[in-house]
Amino acid sequence: MIVVQSNPPAADVTGRGRILREARLLFTAQGYAAVSMQQIADAAVVNKATLYHHFRDKEDLFLSVMVEEFGRLTTSVGAVIAEGGTLREQLRRVAAHIFASRQSDFGRLAADLRDNVSGQRRSELMGRCAPPWEQISVAVQRAITSGEVRNIDADLVARLFFAMVGSQMWWSNIGTRYPEPDDDLAATIADLVLDGICTRERIQSTGDANGVSGDPPVAD
Repeated sequence: MIVVQSNPPAADVTGRGRILREARLLFTAQGYAAVSMQQIADAAVVNKATLYHHFRDKEDLFLSVMVEEFGRLTTSVGAVIAEGGTLREQLRRVAAHIFASRQSDFGRLAADLRDNVSGQRRSELMGRCAPPWEQISVAVQRAITSGEVRNIDADLVARLFFAMVGSQMWWSNIGTRYPEPDDDLAATIADLVLDGICTRERIQSTGDANGVSGDPPVAD
């Protein structure tokens, strides 16, 4: 659960919190590689010794910025899911929401994370944040319980969904444009997760041939 403080402690406003705020502004405006620790110290009105008191190095500072960004993403995805509807509708909205984010500050920061931060540090970041697919996993589990989808590993479904969305983000970030508008692409991914690519007639035929009903079982 993410707790948002409406009135952060004074020490945070004048120290670490201000450094994070100014670093985020510089990273989004200029990109990770172009920003120096001295620039961040100057913008936050602290000396470099204070900067290194809070953060080991620039990567550590950037990861702390990303922890806050992932927290914002988690909150926004949670709000999208909270709008309700079927699992298909929720997946479509979440995918469309994430696609829209690539034009935002988060998209810029995420691209820098991929291109400029070591794999070890990226793994460290994932250890500090809830998995981005966690709330999708919960939504899938609800759909299983209600009988909307068959009994399946909810976490695996959620990871596959985010992998599909992330792959399209990656292609977009390297300049490859896909032909569909974002909303159509989001719908296609949601449909692939829930339906696969076989026609329903083929699924039923294959299921009957193997002694399995073509309709998904309803979970107890």
